[in-house]
This record gives sequence, C-alpha cells and structure tokens, in this order.
Amino acid sequence: MIPTVPFADRVDAQRLLSVVAIPFAAALAMATAVAATGSTDRIAEAGGTMAFVLGFVKFCYLAVGMAHLSGAVAERTNGGLPAGLWLDEANGASRPAPPPGSDPFWYAFPNHVDGAAIALAFTTLCFALT
Repeated sequence: MIPTVPFADRVDAQRLLSVVAIPFAAALAMATAVAATGSTDRIAEAGGTMAFVLGFVKFCYLAVGMAHLSGAVAERTNGGLPAGLWLDEANGASRPAPPPGSDPFWYAFPNHVDGAAIALAFTTLCFALT
C-alpha cells in the first residue's frame, strides 16, 4: 500500500510554533497597531472588532500557508529530499537514507506540506467565522 500522508520521526516544537502561534501573534500585533494609529472608522468599516482582527489573522495564516506550499513545490521540482508522498514512492522506493550527520526536513512534523495544511486550515476557519 502506498502512503498518502508524510510520516515523521519526531515533532519539531519550533516549527509547530512558527506555523500555529507566531502568525496569530503577528496578526494581533498588526491589528492592534492599525487600530491604535487610526480612528474607530476602520473597525466599523470591517464590521466590528472580531471581523477586523480576523481579517489580519486570515492574511497572516494565508501567507504562512502559501510560503510552506511554495517550499514544498520548490523541494519537489528542484530535486530536494522526497516528501514521503505517493508521488515519491511511485518507483517502488521507500524512504531514502538521510546523509550522515543531517536531519532531513521531511522527517519532522510539521514539514512543508503539514505546515501548509495547518495554516490553510486556520485560514479556512477564519473565513467560516466571518
């Protein structure tokens, strides 16, 4: 059976933080800065405080998702390490051996594909909330 989801040897807490928490903190900081420098008209135009903040949250998570997705495409098209996807295993090869002394990007969670999926799921959630 060919796996369709990358598997991981370990969870990288820093990468997970950079996909989940840092975009949210950046969105809150941007929304606060914009609200503090302008009048309340911007918040009213957005449809209220929640919609105003969710607009920035959508923007930040969409940017993170697209960055991870483009990283996955670049790795795939430019001969990077296999992602462990079904496309990489079509030739019957399973997991390649990592070079000595290295920690391949795809062997930890979240990798590029996971990061894109997580960030775009948060973006979709924000669209559903507005």
